[in-house]
Amino acid sequence: MHALPRKLFWLSFWVIGFAVFMTGLLLYFKYQSVFTGLQRERVLMVAREIDSIAEKNLSLGQDFWDMGTLQDVIERRGKADQLFIGIDVAGQDGKIAYSTDLSRMGSKLPAEWVDALARNPNLTSLPPTRDQAVAVSGIRNGFNQQAGFAVIRYGRVLEHEAMAAFARKLAANCLIVFVVSTLGLFAILVWLERRMERAFAKAASAMGVSPGSAGPHPLAGELALIQAQFDAAGQGLGAVEANLEPVR
Repeated sequence: MHALPRKLFWLSFWVIGFAVFMTGLLLYFKYQSVFTGLQRERVLMVAREIDSIAEKNLSLGQDFWDMGTLQDVIERRGKADQLFIGIDVAGQDGKIAYSTDLSRMGSKLPAEWVDALARNPNLTSLPPTRDQAVAVSGIRNGFNQQAGFAVIRYGRVLEHEAMAAFARKLAANCLIVFVVSTLGLFAILVWLERRMERAFAKAASAMGVSPGSAGPHPLAGELALIQAQFDAAGQGLGAVEANLEPVR
């Protein structure tokens, strides 16, 4: 492979490689955002259902810590979906009043959760960890005052499995697109380069004397002038480089 075609190949390689890599990265994070968003909305539907039941009980005058039916509701909801790790209903201070895990009742939510909810009671999610995410729905009493929170902890195993499967398919598709596009761009560039070479060859032959003509080709004067200008430009660049040599 000659020098110019080799350079054209590497140009195609890096241009297409960068474009495909950035597109694949964008698609990966876009898919992750959509998947986690849909999963969070699915969990929030259950959290909002729980807080709706709690608010109805509070509007009837029941005490927040004495809503017997709420414990049955969260236990049923917790068993209905294997995605859920646990469901807690906590007061405004973070103390857990009802939970699918009875050992958590009376304990408090993590301090960072309580602080985040105190700063913004309208939060619908809390910072996830590697293995679990958290959806939150606020509970208000009959006076529209914050009374507590329905907190659902759910696993991220399904998310990790889905992202791994998507990443494998995306990598395979990106590789195919990369190879085909690189070869396609390389072929186009080589075709253009050869076309330009033929055009230059015709121009060079036009500068000479045609075999059946008595004088030079009509374009010879113009092409000679262009060649002289190129030579002058080359000499000028040589002079500039010579002047810059002492600086180096």
